[in-house]
Amino acid sequence: MEYLQFDNLGKRKRLYRIFGETGKCLVVPLDDNLISGVKTEIDDLGEKLDQILNARPNAILSYQGTLKSISDYSMPTILNLTSSTINSQHTNKVLTSSVKNAIKLGADAIAVHVNLSSKYESSMLQILGRISEESDCFGIPLMVIIYPRGEVANSNGEIIDQNYSELKEKNVDEYADLVSHCVKVAFELGADIIKTQYTGTSSSFKKVVQAAAGKPVLIAGGDKIEVSYLFKMVEGAMIAGAAGVSIGRNVFGRNDSDKIILSLKKMIFENMTYEKTLAYYNSLEP
Repeated sequence: MEYLQFDNLGKRKRLYRIFGETGKCLVVPLDDNLISGVKTEIDDLGEKLDQILNARPNAILSYQGTLKSISDYSMPTILNLTSSTINSQHTNKVLTSSVKNAIKLGADAIAVHVNLSSKYESSMLQILGRISEESDCFGIPLMVIIYPRGEVANSNGEIIDQNYSELKEKNVDEYADLVSHCVKVAFELGADIIKTQYTGTSSSFKKVVQAAAGKPVLIAGGDKIEVSYLFKMVEGAMIAGAAGVSIGRNVFGRNDSDKIILSLKKMIFENMTYEKTLAYYNSLEP
């Protein structure tokens, strides 16, 4: 694996804890607790953490409150250093923690979120550049979460997120170019792991993986969808060369989070097809 060739011993060791020998991983983000509040529908964080930890994902991505709640010290963690909420300027991710704090908390990696095409893009890029330098100095891997996301006025004149969903449906190649640009930005500014949007087809997502120039690419899960669609999406990404997934709402937003994780692991680490994964999922005890 490319990350094993790092001169930076700290990064090499920490990346190994997340990816192991396979170069693949399944990350469960729980950072929506801050972003969306009660809309995450996690009534009992401790109970949900136990369910997720029992299924053994490769890492959990969160803010420091949730990270401090993880009692299983063998579970790798990724501290998100940037944040925003759905209540105000959601596309503007600001710095709310530090590399030093991540190290103090025992995190194995850090994350910085950038929304490309947002009017706040420049300030987010500045944050990414600075944190990237610090991550090298302290030997802690950097995950860059980067999406094509801006702002647009709806029919009522309200400013909402522009996620380019219409472009994705009408012109998948143009959408893939936009996501590829996101990945190139992440690569050029020092990402060790890149999390981005799936483009909808395996052939179009190959461009995105190529744009990462060897850095591992994880797909986001997005809005909660039917399990069959979720598995199809992950299969398409893995065929295209993705290193795995970083899926939140489609994991923690279900009563059977453990079953979803166990099934996704079959796809990621055993190359199980969508059809066989769905059958495996349905065979698991509730």
